[in-house]
Amino acid sequence: MASLASLSHGLVINGLVIGTIQVRGVLRCTLTGVQNAPPISAATVFLTCGGSSTNLGQALTNPAGAFLIVARILDTILFDPSTCIVRVRLPVVTCSVFPPDGVVSATTSLVGVVQTNLGNIANFVTGPFISL
Repeated sequence: MASLASLSHGLVINGLVIGTIQVRGVLRCTLTGVQNAPPISAATVFLTCGGSSTNLGQALTNPAGAFLIVARILDTILFDPSTCIVRVRLPVVTCSVFPPDGVVSATTSLVGVVQTNLGNIANFVTGPFISL
């Protein structure tokens, strides 16, 4: 269970103050989350929370459609796993599907927390990207 502590502490998960958030996923050329759809390469994905247009992080997908978004301690203050999504605008050169609002998005799920000497890292993965 994740909770937001005071602004000086940022995100706390299972009693651990989180210094870095990592969100991994694979973007596919589909509006409905089909897992065997072709991957989308060279697309920019954005991490946003609470319906805000503020981007906490972004990444470019590789040829396999995979990406890793990294957000540091200042951004963890705004990170609430229950309201955060990863989104991308379509169509792009490598995928010509047309979502009604121009965006597909995916929710995030906590995989685990890694404790390091440099701080705690919360690892999240995305679900399938769909058009809402």
